[in-house]
Amino acid sequence: LKRRQASATATVLGSSMASLVGVLVSAAAASALVVAPVPPVPKAVDRRSVLSLPLATAVVALGPTPPLPARAADAAEEVAPATTRMGGQLEKFADVARGFRVMKPTSWNEFEGEVGAYDVRWSDVVEQAASVTVSTSAYSGGSSIDALADAATLGAKLQKARGSELVASGARVSDGILFYDFEFAGPPHELLAMCVHKNRLWQISAKAPTKSWPKREPLFRNVVGSFVPKL
Repeated sequence: LKRRQASATATVLGSSMASLVGVLVSAAAASALVVAPVPPVPKAVDRRSVLSLPLATAVVALGPTPPLPARAADAAEEVAPATTRMGGQLEKFADVARGFRVMKPTSWNEFEGEVGAYDVRWSDVVEQAASVTVSTSAYSGGSSIDALADAATLGAKLQKARGSELVASGARVSDGILFYDFEFAGPPHELLAMCVHKNRLWQISAKAPTKSWPKREPLFRNVVGSFVPKL
């Protein structure tokens, strides 16, 4: 029975993963089409007269150096990965082969995934609709997720693709990696964290029915906050 459930889940998640990849490609394409504004033409400056001025005055005459564009990582808050066991509700899990670590729910059923669908998934023994899923795919769009889009822009695109209300979005840096965090009202209610590391796009999703979300939320926030795509 577990094998049939895992197979059916892999089919659904495979479709979701394909949809997400489509959203990311669209976001990257849209970003590529943005035309940079044309800077104003500076007032002509006589080079000989500038060179004859004192250094500080010459720098002012030549004009200020344009500021570098801000990156999401520069503004993101540094947050240490969660390590709490929540009184035994969570336990350490490290996948050496795939290269990630997370605090997983204790005693939940574990399912090995399929390529293109998910890597590993845990579901509650009683309420199987409550689940945590880790998935990854090859990515060559940049070394950090902010090369794709800012959190708000990506969140809006995911909201449209999923047909689920985006409750919150934000950015944080954990263990030197920039993460985007999203929360969707559902149903089901979902926490989603995404990042890029070593040419791979990582995501961890924690879902539960809307009715049981209030009691699941603290555990799920610690699970998602503990995920790091390195050992």
